[in-house]
Amino acid sequence: MRIILLSVLCCVGITIHAQDTVKVASNLTLDQQAELDYNNGLTALHKNECATAVDLFTKAITAKPTFDKALSNRAIAYTHLKKHTEAVTDINQAIKLNSQNPETYFNKGLIYFDMNLKDSANVALDNCLKLNPSHAEASYYKGLLLYETKEFDKAIEFYTKAITSNPNYTYAYNDRASAKRAKQDYPGAIADYEKALTIDNSLVFIHNNLGSAYRLNKNYDKAVNAYSKALQANPAYLIALINRGSANFENNNLKAAQADFEEVLKKQPNNSSAYNNLASIAIKNKEYTKGKNMATKAIEHDAKNGPAYYNRGIAKQMLREEEGCCADWKKALELGVESAKSFINASCID
Repeated sequence: MRIILLSVLCCVGITIHAQDTVKVASNLTLDQQAELDYNNGLTALHKNECATAVDLFTKAITAKPTFDKALSNRAIAYTHLKKHTEAVTDINQAIKLNSQNPETYFNKGLIYFDMNLKDSANVALDNCLKLNPSHAEASYYKGLLLYETKEFDKAIEFYTKAITSNPNYTYAYNDRASAKRAKQDYPGAIADYEKALTIDNSLVFIHNNLGSAYRLNKNYDKAVNAYSKALQANPAYLIALINRGSANFENNNLKAAQADFEEVLKKQPNNSSAYNNLASIAIKNKEYTKGKNMATKAIEHDAKNGPAYYNRGIAKQMLREEEGCCADWKKALELGVESAKSFINASCID
């Protein structure tokens, strides 16, 4: 029987990152008007009004063509609008005007990160850190890139640098915890998730991640408690509800697990994972016909749900449907469920 673990490992994405405003006088010269438009552009960018921000930065650049900060931030606004060609043109022009501003290199890193050009993003972030080794966000994004390539030790190193530069960097604690969890350092992951929540207790996905770390550490009561806190903050957060059901299942609290998965289906009737997890419960309760039916529903909603084929194979075997169980286990193995191999070897003859 296979229960699925769902997690939110990293909070990855481009965040609004604008440079500081500039001081504007009351009687405006052309340069001062450019600075006013620039400041208003920053305000629009922080509100995620990116088209408006582009217009305001363009006015600033028209009035002051050497305004490198306006070019750099217009590049970020273009990135949010997925106008990457314009973004790259702007950021390169900003660097040509001022090659000593670490924020511009950081913004270049964000642009390439959003374009999924990881090597180019790495180079830009390295250039940022050469100019400002204490740049917390550049270190954080370096950690993200290393996490994605499964270089967890190096990722932890850069997340730690981000935290050293900014001790209240919630996402850096969360993502360092996820890297530790990937290394099976569950106590270390738990400590980091808990630290993140002392900084910002409202982040639902961190409560979920904490629950998953406790669950992997086989501390099921604390796992259930963490998932419940996530659901208290956001009752619609189905990942936490599925994970709580899985923790209850692994703790042999089948009644609570069944209630959780049935609640998932009330909120999302086509959730294949919930049907498969109900199949696992039915099989464990020796209700094999029900287990087969639940697994079949899981497959109907997701034909690539390997664990559902695996579970249905077990149910069919117990119902003496020998040919059907072998077909299901072979499909499960094809979909990546390696544990199906032992059942095939033991029970199936080609």
